[in-house]
Amino acid sequence: MARGPRTHPSARTNIPSGFGRREGMLPPEVVAKIRRFHAYQVASSFAIWIPFWALWIRGNLASDFEFTLVDVAFWIGLLVFQLPVGVIADRYGRKPTIVLSEVFRSAGILGYGLATTFAGFVVANVVWSLGAAFSIGTSSYLYETLLAIRHESEFPRYIGRNTMIQLLSNAAGAFAGGLFVQASHDLRLTLFVGAGLNLIAVLVALTFLEPAVERTTEPTYTEQLRQGLRVVRRREGVALLIGLEVFLGVTLYVMAIYRPLYLRFLGLSDAQIAVSIAGFLVVAAIWSAFAGGISRVLGEFGTIALMVAMASAAFFGMYGAGLFPGAVLFQVPIYVVWSLQPALTTAYLNRRLEPGQRATVLSMGAFAYTLALVVLEPVAGLLTTSTGLLSLGLFLGVVTFVPCAYILARWRLTVAPWPAMTPVPSRLVGSGRVSRFHRLLERMSRLRP
Repeated sequence: MARGPRTHPSARTNIPSGFGRREGMLPPEVVAKIRRFHAYQVASSFAIWIPFWALWIRGNLASDFEFTLVDVAFWIGLLVFQLPVGVIADRYGRKPTIVLSEVFRSAGILGYGLATTFAGFVVANVVWSLGAAFSIGTSSYLYETLLAIRHESEFPRYIGRNTMIQLLSNAAGAFAGGLFVQASHDLRLTLFVGAGLNLIAVLVALTFLEPAVERTTEPTYTEQLRQGLRVVRRREGVALLIGLEVFLGVTLYVMAIYRPLYLRFLGLSDAQIAVSIAGFLVVAAIWSAFAGGISRVLGEFGTIALMVAMASAAFFGMYGAGLFPGAVLFQVPIYVVWSLQPALTTAYLNRRLEPGQRATVLSMGAFAYTLALVVLEPVAGLLTTSTGLLSLGLFLGVVTFVPCAYILARWRLTVAPWPAMTPVPSRLVGSGRVSRFHRLLERMSRLRP
């Protein structure tokens, strides 16, 4: 599975914009921008190396612990670059950061193919981390394209449907990679070819036009960061969404890097791993097409609760199933949550942020996510090295459920209290007279804000 923007979620795979029948309601120039963004995401997401990069790296290292340390180098690099790049994205625009993201990403993929030692993989990961840091402006580009024409309320639908485009492109890339490896019997070649294919995404991104929105930024980088931190501290909904991004996103990512190893552990061949991952991606793509509808029906709280329940149950199910071959099916709900979580978390965050602070605050969320991953991933590596891969499901289930349950409780307490408190109309008051002034205030309170 691709490591995405995710931030992020996934930090190595960007999240695209949307399309559909209602696209006809948009001005033609905006439709052209969104379709160009589709093309960019298809090119960026068609990664034939998705099922094999972890197998290639692990085959050149001594243990699972070394494998996780290599990946931690990526996240440490992201810790260093994330906040400065977020400020740059808000000050200088989305297009330059997207182009630089894909350039460094191509270099990182090529570095993976060239490396055969621990140090070589670490260097490639640091280069790739710079590309992941610059990808922080990708979702903001889509949101601000809609914001410029006052269609920002449709962002969840657009980003959900186009996560489907991304995942279908991922699935096609994984399937093509499986055929390629079956013919060449060389995992390394998928990285070389993938680096070349990713340059198409660079060329498409160069044709982007900057969204026509006004960004009010602070005069200095330090003040910009302080303002972003102030937003996180004062808006509990933003802080809780960042917490969800950390605890749910981190466990989904750890499962992603272990997935090829886990599927091989269950007895699947390289070709079967590629086909399985392609199938999982197709199912996730179907779900992501309805992300906007799911959010609209269940609301923010219900959608978050659904994602937490599905991920936790799947992780615990992996542990309970043991070596049973059918345990591979628990990857389906994990993939579904992986497709929904970055898109919807980003949508809920974007609606709470202004253009001049959007990328800065998103980069702070990515920074927190990265910091947690730097701690958690080596712990997972030590655990699987000492106890085996079966314990991974239990570990990820606990790390997902416990903190996310607290986030849900706080959300109900502070962001969306339940049941909603509705004032009793004065006409239903059983005794006593109510003044005309009180009735006037009552009517005014029912007006839309």
